[in-house]
Amino acid sequence: MKLLNMEFYSANKQSTHRLQVKAVNNELDADSIRKAMDQIAGLGIFADKTGDLVYAKPVSASYIDTNEKVVFDEKNK
Repeated sequence: MKLLNMEFYSANKQSTHRLQVKAVNNELDADSIRKAMDQIAGLGIFADKTGDLVYAKPVSASYIDTNEKVVFDEKNK
């Protein structure tokens, strides 16, 4: 499974926050991802309990490839 991992600075730049999206198009280029991250930041709707915007400024983006290896599965028995 591929994940898109996006990191943002908070509005006060004292911390970074991660937003991960599953089942993404892994062919997106840097400009497309940055544009989407700028749009997320521009919404200004994601805040922590103190009211500080958590996705205020895009910092980085990366694809993460995870492989699941099932050892056993008894869900359908």
